[in-house]
Amino acid sequence: MTEEQKIKVRELNNQIIQNKNYRFNSWLPVLEDRNTRSLEDTKGRMSVMNALINISFEAPISYIRKWIEKHNLTSHLSNWENEILLKDNEELTDYELNSLRWYLEGLWALMWATKMIADLDETQWCGENMAIMLPNLEQEESNEKIDQLSELRTDDEIYHMLDLYYRFHWYCVDERIKGVEAKINEGLVYERRKALEWLMDKESDWDDIEMGT
Repeated sequence: MTEEQKIKVRELNNQIIQNKNYRFNSWLPVLEDRNTRSLEDTKGRMSVMNALINISFEAPISYIRKWIEKHNLTSHLSNWENEILLKDNEELTDYELNSLRWYLEGLWALMWATKMIADLDETQWCGENMAIMLPNLEQEESNEKIDQLSELRTDDEIYHMLDLYYRFHWYCVDERIKGVEAKINEGLVYERRKALEWLMDKESDWDDIEMGT
């Protein structure tokens, strides 16, 4: 993508944000060129996120660990996630449980990137239909629903969406700094942006994604 194209993306997204009556910062830079991950890496991340979310709903960690191992997904775990899987449920902190529950929104963004859902509306939480679209570990389902995914959206599509969520994130953070409640949820925006940042940078570490605004 050329510099001119990146500037056009910024201008278009700023207009979208203005039309929604959110504030935007015309001085925010354009995003740099990205190095998008493979479909296989993306499906691996989606699979472990879907599995780990269950822990926040009191699924036994030992069961989730065995399911991940059975489906050859351990290589997709981050260091932090590996540490979670070495604990007993009663050892988990509120922070760890909340972090895993927030995976719902990051996974929703990756579901958009793999064309499982049509849109990524920042005003709506992940859909009520999310659970039936993904492997149900409680019912001992295989990983087929994710394994069968066959296509990522184009780099341009993902870049446009990441750029938009980057600018949404600035708006949320700036409102918070000003002591004002944003019209959209900062946590939702943060988790979706994080997932898209990870997707568009194959050198990034899931546990240490750059999320500056």
